[in-house]
Parts: sequence; C-alpha cells; structure tokens
Amino acid sequence: MEKEQAAHLDNMVDVMTEKELEYSEDTTVTVSARGFNAVVEKSNAEKRLVRKIDRTIFPLMCTIGFLQFMDKSALTYGAVLGMLTDVNLQGSQYSLLTTVFYIGYLCMQLPNSYLVQRFPIAKYLGVNICIWGMILACIGISQNFSQMAGLRFILGFFEGVVYPGFQLLTNTFYRKQEIQARNSSWIVMNGLAQALGGLIGYGIGHMEMVLNYHAWQWIMFIFGSATALFGIIVFVFLIDDPRSPRFNLTEEEKLIVEDRLRDNGVKRHQEWEADQFWEAIRDPKTYAFFLCAFLNSISSGGLNPFSTLIVQGLGFSGLNSILLNIPAGVVNASLILLAVLIHLKTNDILLVAIGMEALATLGLILLVATTSVGPRLFGYYIGYGYVATFVLMMTCLSSNTYGYTKKLFTQGIFFIGYTAGNAVGPLLMTGNQAPTYIPGMIGCIAANVLLIAVLFSLRQWMAHLNRKKAGNHNGTFIDPGEDITDLQYDKMIYKL
Repeated sequence: MEKEQAAHLDNMVDVMTEKELEYSEDTTVTVSARGFNAVVEKSNAEKRLVRKIDRTIFPLMCTIGFLQFMDKSALTYGAVLGMLTDVNLQGSQYSLLTTVFYIGYLCMQLPNSYLVQRFPIAKYLGVNICIWGMILACIGISQNFSQMAGLRFILGFFEGVVYPGFQLLTNTFYRKQEIQARNSSWIVMNGLAQALGGLIGYGIGHMEMVLNYHAWQWIMFIFGSATALFGIIVFVFLIDDPRSPRFNLTEEEKLIVEDRLRDNGVKRHQEWEADQFWEAIRDPKTYAFFLCAFLNSISSGGLNPFSTLIVQGLGFSGLNSILLNIPAGVVNASLILLAVLIHLKTNDILLVAIGMEALATLGLILLVATTSVGPRLFGYYIGYGYVATFVLMMTCLSSNTYGYTKKLFTQGIFFIGYTAGNAVGPLLMTGNQAPTYIPGMIGCIAANVLLIAVLFSLRQWMAHLNRKKAGNHNGTFIDPGEDITDLQYDKMIYKL
C-alpha cells in the first residue's frame, strides 16, 4: 500500500511540475521531480535573472545582517571593557539587559506581521534600521541600569523587524529550492561579524578615555552611527518587489518572474485573509515551529551575551577574550556552510538540523564536563552549531508554508518563539555562576535535547501529511499562483 501511495505521489508531482513555460527558445523553464521534492531546471535566462537579483538586493541584506550582529555584540564587548563597573551593574542586571532587549523584540512580532503587509518592506526596514542605530549610540551615554534597560527595550523593539523582513524578501524573490542558500548567506554574516567584530572590538578597546569616553562607550557610538547611516542607504536603494521597474526587466524576464512567484507560494497583497489566519491557528506545524525557535534560541540567549565572559572565565584577559571570539565566528560560519552543503547533497532539511543540534549539544557537554582549557574552548566553538540549525528551521518554515497571510502569521509565531527563547536564555546564566556558568549550560543542553525531539516529530508529521496527500486520488488542481495555503493545495509536497 505504501508503495502504491509513493508511486501516486511521484505521478502527482509529475503532473504538477512537468510543464514547460514557453517564453522563447532561450527561456523555456522545465520542471522535473524527484520523489517528494520538485526541482526546477532553470534556463539560462532565469540564471541571468537570479544573478541580477543577487547583485541588487543581497549585498544590502548581508550588510544589514552583519551590522545587526555587531550591534548585538556591542553589549558583550562592553562587559569585558569596564561597562559593568562604570554603569554599576549588580547581580543579574547584566542578564536582564539581554532579556529586556528580547522582550522589546517580542512585543514587535505580531504588530510587525501586520505592518510589514501594509508598508513597502524596503522603506519600512530602512526607517527601523536608522532608529535602532541611533538608539544604540545613545546607550553609550547611559549612566545606570534603568537608563540602559529602557534603551535596550526600545532597541529590541526596532530590531525585531529585521529577520521577519528578510524572510519575506527571500520568500518573495527566490524559488523554494533557492531559499536555503540565501538564508544561509545572510546568516553567515553573523559568523563574519563575530570574527571581524572581534578585531574591531579589540581595536576600539584601546580607545579608553579618548575624548574622555570609555572604550565601551566608543563601541556603542561607532557601531550605532554606522548602522544609522546604512539605514538611509537601505531606505533609498533596497528593492522589495521582483516586478520593480528598477530591475529593468525584459518582457521575457517578466514572464519568468511570474513563474517564480507561483513557485514560492507568495502572492503579496495588503489584505489580511481571516481564513488563512485561522488555518494557521489550527495547524500543528505552527506550534512545532514555535517550539523549535524557542528551544533553539535558549542557547543563543545564553551563549551570545556571555561569550566574552565565558572565555574570560577560562583564564584570559578582557581584550584577549574578545580576540578569542574570532575563531568562534569562523566556526559559526563554517558550520552553516557545512549544513547547507549536506542539505544540498541529501535534499533533507530536518535530519541535517538534528545533526547540527547534536553537535552543538556535544560542545556544551565539553564545556560542562571537562576542566582543561583546550577541550572547553573547542566545546565553546562547536556549541555554535545551533545557528546552522536555526538556518535550516527557517528554510523548513519558508518551504512548507503557503498563503501570504498564513506565511506572515506563522513567521510571526516563529519569531515570537525566537525572542522568547533569547529572553529566557540569559536568565539561566546568573552572576553567581561565574566564571563557569555550569548550571546555565546544563539548562541549554536540556533545551537542545528537547529541540531534537521536536524536530524529529515535525519531520514525522509532515511525512504523514505527504502520505495523506498521496492517497488523495481525487484532489482538484489549483493554480499555485493563487493565494492558497499549503493545506488547501492538494499537490503541495512538504520538504522534509
């Protein structure tokens, strides 16, 4: 019976995808299928179009990702450059500065799901980036915990638009099979920012009392000003619609764009579809994506803000602990690229995500269970495997959620989980655990183990839905270019 269902599923995909869209001899798009996953064989004209899109929007997106991680790292660098003493942070107040940032981030997620549908994404992102850059610069003149906490909340609120905005842009411009590489590219900027940020932070660390400002203040001023200025560039130059006249599309390219929009399941409009909203509420995948983001981000909230303090606890100076985060950035980026390569080779998303999370868990166990500096530092580095898992989870959500309103809402729920996890993570790492933070590490290990279980369960559920679709011999054909959901579209096959 299972073989019959699998055969029917392959036939169903063939019917759905083996069509040729005749634009001209050079731009024929042929679609083929392999089992559960349809793969588009792009024409030379489409390849040229993709390169044009990449050249136009991706440098801007990657720079935003780079600056965002640098801005998040500013607090981490400040912690070992005298900020804790200068601002008189006591007890768990440093942890709370990270938590309150993500509370602001969290408060933005549901409003952002609505606002991003009502305003041009490029202008919306540009304004928010300018504001958060100015707020970061203002943190440099904070004199106590209350002032810094208030500014950190507002900073998180305005930074909360970036990842959801990036996801929507990626889903709009790229086919499902292209999303993985693009998601990975702008999140690899986290690793690059961590590596280069270590060098930049080390240099700024020598600016102590230049113009009577401390080194940690200069980090806030410099990082914040660079971000605000780049926000203006984003506002002016970022294109947010693949049909934009600024692309100077030929008639053939316009036809290709329409086909690509049908493939990625995004039909953008400004109407909030109530039926899609309620479907997302009823869909078990929505809650699975929430749990995945929440559990994954507990490690993020624990490791990122305490990275320099953890390394310093191994016996290094403040400045050297910043330098030793350079290899962490390299490992971070390398693990993301490795995960992408394995995914492209195996065409499997969630099993690769499980493998990356298992590697991250091993790293945290080394931090907890060993006493030698070398193994603990190595464990700290590979503990960043959770970032590769995060990339794969975003790809899974993007590839398996159809319907514009449903996609926006599900992404909003996903990023609520992301922000909630990042808010909880720092609370596991209290000041009295220094310098080892072992209880906090054990909490992160527990979250990782639970995440592996949820990822496996999600994969099994989507495989069940695929078998159910394969058994539906009477399904009606619906044009995937319409604004329909993955559950409404009988021939939509979930990517596992």
